[in-house]
Amino acid sequence: MKRACIAIVDALRARIYTYEQTARDGAGATGALREVTDLVNPGRRGHDLYSTTKPGIKRSSPGGGTTDDHRDAHVDELDRRFARQVIAEIDRIAREQGYDRVLIVASPAMLGELRGVAGSLRRPELEVDYIARDLAQLTSPQIHDHLAQLRLVAPRRAVSAAG
Repeated sequence: MKRACIAIVDALRARIYTYEQTARDGAGATGALREVTDLVNPGRRGHDLYSTTKPGIKRSSPGGGTTDDHRDAHVDELDRRFARQVIAEIDRIAREQGYDRVLIVASPAMLGELRGVAGSLRRPELEVDYIARDLAQLTSPQIHDHLAQLRLVAPRRAVSAAG
């Protein structure tokens, strides 16, 4: 892959990179991964979404009914909105910088959301690949190394020790 827009996404965060294969030397091709955008899902920042207590549930009455908790539906909607935002940003970068390849690497659940809203990326001149992997917690060099191990990008240029 010579040039691409690469998105690393989970439900909390999306980092969008540009990739350029930089050189071919005796050891083979090398590539450069550059982060251009870091998006955060504002709906997933609130600690109240992860509270262990649920409203309206009485703990003193075993066998009693439960109250319908709509938080799961709310979180799903927040994830859909975030997926739309991520796809819009990928589309903008790919169009503005003339990329003909997009690689979306996401946690499995988020990958489903992204595929569901990726209509703007479905065009003849753009090749889109989806990879179900959760790499969002890795550093940029670790992401590059992982993608190189999968043979999706060329490895980083080795840094030689000056002596």
